[in-house]
Amino acid sequence: MNMSRREFIVKGTALFATLGLGGPFLFSKSGQPLYAESAGGQEAAPADPTVLVVIQLTGGNDGINTLIPYGLGGYFDARPTLAMREHEVLDVDGKVGLHPSLKGLYSMYEQGRLAIVQGVGYPNPDRSHFRSMDIWQTAEPDKLGRDGWLGRYVASSLSGVHNPLKALQIGNISNKAFDSDEVNVPVIQTLDTFRLVDPKTPSVEQNRIAQAFLDMYDPKRQGVQLQVACRRGVEAYESVAAIQSLGSSYRNKVVYPKTGIGKDLQLVSQILTGQSGTRVFYAQLGGFDDHAQEKQQHAKLLEDLDVAVTAFYADLEEQGLADRVVTLAFSEFGRRVKENGSGGTDHGTAAPVFVMGNKVKGGLYGVYPSLTNVDRNGDLKYEVDFRSVYHTLIDRWLQGDAKGTLAKTYENLGFV
Repeated sequence: MNMSRREFIVKGTALFATLGLGGPFLFSKSGQPLYAESAGGQEAAPADPTVLVVIQLTGGNDGINTLIPYGLGGYFDARPTLAMREHEVLDVDGKVGLHPSLKGLYSMYEQGRLAIVQGVGYPNPDRSHFRSMDIWQTAEPDKLGRDGWLGRYVASSLSGVHNPLKALQIGNISNKAFDSDEVNVPVIQTLDTFRLVDPKTPSVEQNRIAQAFLDMYDPKRQGVQLQVACRRGVEAYESVAAIQSLGSSYRNKVVYPKTGIGKDLQLVSQILTGQSGTRVFYAQLGGFDDHAQEKQQHAKLLEDLDVAVTAFYADLEEQGLADRVVTLAFSEFGRRVKENGSGGTDHGTAAPVFVMGNKVKGGLYGVYPSLTNVDRNGDLKYEVDFRSVYHTLIDRWLQGDAKGTLAKTYENLGFV
């Protein structure tokens, strides 16, 4: 009996377990997996469930100059050179507005597809990039967490889903958000390079290498001490097999920017179009640590984000996927209220978080922190715990085990 693409992806883990790792990743003369070629012409897979795309804005995005409080006291006094003038701001409610580089996101806001959660942070904030990012990725501000919040979500909510692509990291960096002893989340840069063997290698040699790989990671051939390594090897093999068996129905009808985040989001759309069954994607946009000459650099980074996300949702519309995808954009912390002497800002605390998508209930959530009633370091006092954002996304959008993921219940914010 022929197995459809989706059946292979969903049942791949069980299949290899049944074969005792004796079923190699066989290749035809064309260099394609034999099961991938035999899967053509099968009935279309049913619609996939909801999807979360996380975009990490690495470096500490200046939230004050992203959601600009031009109508609140203290803004212009604190930022004599960095402040955006009222006529430049994309007005939201007469008091705050988006940076002029965010025209696409502003259009989504006007259409009710962008939720802006104001003043997001956590108690006793840490201004170290490494520690604060660790806190956001583990959702554990009070201790050094071992597992990532998305690793716990996958382990608790998707444990019965035997799909090696159920969560994916896009780009070239693995991050702690997916750390878990129970799950292995692949890191993918492109579909063409995510392979076990160079596709130019003759098929007979590819088969030999694939069989040798499986033999090497066969738990029956290794001692107890290597069982975890064997499991990781098999999972990596299955991920490659699943990626190479994806459908090829993606047709690019939208022009993406030639930036890293643009390429990464296009890859997300391509993978989803191939009926991967992926529930969570994670991508990154770096460079937000603006200690000097912030005005031009920050504007360019926000433009990169805006153009890429706008193209992404236009592409999802073309592919018929837009109603299934919600995107979260966050940074490990904001910046200090007052600008420094180098035309930049130093590490701060609370900042806005963006949640966007067709099914998002757009609008402002929470209260913008006071720019004058600040903490002893001159930083904003947070208004919304970031774990409430996570809880809402897991509980309401992914319909997963939010309490099991975050160890307790947090307020659902209502944006989905």
